[in-house]
Amino acid sequence: MQIAPFGSGKEFYRGNLHGHSTHSDGLLSPEEVKAFYRNEGYDFICLSDHLWKDTSYAATSILDASALDDDDFITIPSAELHCYGKSYDSDGLWHIVANGLPLDFAVAHDDETAPQVIDRALAAGAYVTLAHPEWYSMTTKEALSVSHAHGVEIYNHSCVIGSNRGSGILIADFLLQEGKPISFTATDDSHFTTPDAGGGWVMVAADDLSAESIISALKQGHHYSSTGSDIYDMTIDEDILRVTSSPAISIILSGQGHRAASQQGSASDPITEAEFDLSLLKADWFRITIRGVDGTMAWSNPIWR
Repeated sequence: MQIAPFGSGKEFYRGNLHGHSTHSDGLLSPEEVKAFYRNEGYDFICLSDHLWKDTSYAATSILDASALDDDDFITIPSAELHCYGKSYDSDGLWHIVANGLPLDFAVAHDDETAPQVIDRALAAGAYVTLAHPEWYSMTTKEALSVSHAHGVEIYNHSCVIGSNRGSGILIADFLLQEGKPISFTATDDSHFTTPDAGGGWVMVAADDLSAESIISALKQGHHYSSTGSDIYDMTIDEDILRVTSSPAISIILSGQGHRAASQQGSASDPITEAEFDLSLLKADWFRITIRGVDGTMAWSNPIWR
């Protein structure tokens, strides 16, 4: 049995879900951002400019970049939503990425809470993720309050290179331990004021290259996250999980509690496949991490058994 979305016959589309332009505090115009990502081999981007009342760095409306779309490259209306109530942020603001928003989605009002903002984005049809949890020290209590979001940024490239606080695995694993069926994303959070573009992305298996199909696939968890490594296939046959990937130093299975298993290669003798006996795992869920020979990574979404 192949684990979705592998083996579906659907094409994988590469995209950045979190990035900024001159519509908010990015250095490059939307046209220039598009040109960069298209030249890098991406299929879609989400110009998730800040949506907030402080116009020194944010916009008060969602950017309509549909005029930039081509047959082989699209933009998806998105925003980085803000509202008050976050601890350990210099402005006391939450950062919530919402992809596939309607253009008339409104700025949060002063009394709106993060759970309420997420509720509103979900009702509007967006794919919603918790941005850079490590960057602003998201607490477990805070994470539980917003655990109805679709996913967690487990890699944020801008935060990695700017502050070495770009991981979200701790919060993601905590929510999984609490039984929350979240998915994973890797993103750039690109502003182009530093070399923060082209470092983290998602590979989405969708029916076609349209905003509707991409968002639908993301909501179903039909994607994996990457900084350069690839997952080619995942199958389960009588409790034996088989994973194939690009050349790797290690392929790691992580599960409930602290359960884990790994298969190891090396830079000089990499592996491209691994097998794990799930009957020994005794866990309700597991996830796969690829550690590439070139230092890059890839992460599957959690698989619930």
